[in-house]
Amino acid sequence: MNRIFKKSIELNMKIEKFLDTISEGMILFEKEINAYLSGDMDTFKDTMKRVCDLESEADNLETEIKINLYKFMLLPDTRADVLSLIKSLDDVIDALEEISKDFGIQKPRFPEELHKDLNALVSSSLEAADSLLLAARAFFNEVHLVSAHTSKVKFYEHETDIIEDKIEDKIFNGDNCKDLAEKMQLKEFVNKIAGIADEAEIIGDKLTIFTIKREI
Repeated sequence: MNRIFKKSIELNMKIEKFLDTISEGMILFEKEINAYLSGDMDTFKDTMKRVCDLESEADNLETEIKINLYKFMLLPDTRADVLSLIKSLDDVIDALEEISKDFGIQKPRFPEELHKDLNALVSSSLEAADSLLLAARAFFNEVHLVSAHTSKVKFYEHETDIIEDKIEDKIFNGDNCKDLAEKMQLKEFVNKIAGIADEAEIIGDKLTIFTIKREI
């Protein structure tokens, strides 16, 4: 193993907990959207609350990690890279919370013919984010594995784009959405969900640069 923090078990554990928290949030987010589309509002509300709670927990862990980073003799450039990565990863669970709240407040009405595609969009976008988390874990523990995971991020981001285009075509050219305002609302939700994969790709590219710097 090539751990970046060889002398700090505490810091390694906090980072692992931080990544686990984001991962749990992603699992719950998928459950939440499935519940929403199936009309199970009790499960939707419960999982939405849990996603929001995990977002708060991730914020607290981010702060603790930042404080701990300054206790160790890292090169300033390395510390800056780690801080940037942690902040970017926190943006992922922030996005999950934002989308969850938007569903709860706006209550968009997705036609049933779009449910399967929307579930596929959520799954693909979260696969990109999950591959990003695996890349981040590799960066902290086994840096030589980073590129294998960031390649999967790009694959799932591309798959997400394909599904996103398919859904938008059905929204604007199908028979179930008549009102333009409703079409635009649904498009916005689709774009936000697909945006999780876009963000994962951006962070993955950043992580690739950080990895190259570590290996120089």
